[in-house]
Amino acid sequence: MAGRDLVIAALLATTLVASSSTAARGEPLRLGHQSWLAAGPFYIARDKGWFAAEGVEVELVAVEDMAVRAASLATGELDAMVATVEETVLHLTPKTELRLVFAVSDSRGADGLVAARGIDTVSQLAGKRVAMQPGTTGQFYLNVLLREAGINESELTIVPLAPGGAGHAFEIGEVDAAVTWEPWLRRARQRERGDVLADTSDRPGLLITAVVARAAPLERRTEEFAALYRAWLRAVAFARDNPDEADTIIAAGLGHWLRHPRIVADMRAGIAWYDDAANAALFGGPGRPGPLAETLIRAIEIWDGFGKLQVRVRPRQLISYAIVGR
Repeated sequence: MAGRDLVIAALLATTLVASSSTAARGEPLRLGHQSWLAAGPFYIARDKGWFAAEGVEVELVAVEDMAVRAASLATGELDAMVATVEETVLHLTPKTELRLVFAVSDSRGADGLVAARGIDTVSQLAGKRVAMQPGTTGQFYLNVLLREAGINESELTIVPLAPGGAGHAFEIGEVDAAVTWEPWLRRARQRERGDVLADTSDRPGLLITAVVARAAPLERRTEEFAALYRAWLRAVAFARDNPDEADTIIAAGLGHWLRHPRIVADMRAGIAWYDDAANAALFGGPGRPGPLAETLIRAIEIWDGFGKLQVRVRPRQLISYAIVGR
């Protein structure tokens, strides 16, 4: 009987520990994302069982529209979202305290500006028809280039088109220039009509994608977010060492136009996924902010110049140091 009692006691202890762990985690972290490579390693972490191994339950939710993603985060339907830094700034409201938790990627050539032959500098875009999607990363990127060239967006004739449509409009000659992405950048390089005037290959840390959360849930569920980050780091390391298998997993997870591993491999050349060292360098610390603060300042200034900000904030109000460098 004594032996049987010991077995029962051990089983009860195991059950209590498991129940305690489940209770601590509560509901899964619902992470909203667009069907783009930035979120790809999260599917590696899911399929490899690394969320569970790190002690967090995660539900990946594809929400293509940024406005819907931000609204779902504000209402609590999502616990976090994957979003670009500049678009996060654009969707801040007086009622939502958002925090940048950790970076997942940035554009290293995946985004760019194509222009017709004869347009050799950004300043020569004045008076030209330029396709670009307002209120998005494309407008932010274009205005960074315009500011550096000393001209304003008001000097251009803007044709509002999403990146894919903008690239197509440029290719058929409807516009003089376009802010677009692959495969339109590559196609522009291969055709006689024009070329790539600028791309993000020489601008690391400008178009950053990050995990964004509301301040209160982040504080309440810090350990789960830390576990999410650890699983992310494992997935990024796996993708670096096993690119072919990683591409297959990401293609199956993201689907849509990225459902083929060869397309994932092709697109992956234009981005960089952030590991722990890259995050630490980007975030810096409370007393010594990193390049992330500079990107936020640019975004705030540009969107404020267009009167698009719903609330004025400072970079230190948006950057969380609860996970990176803890």
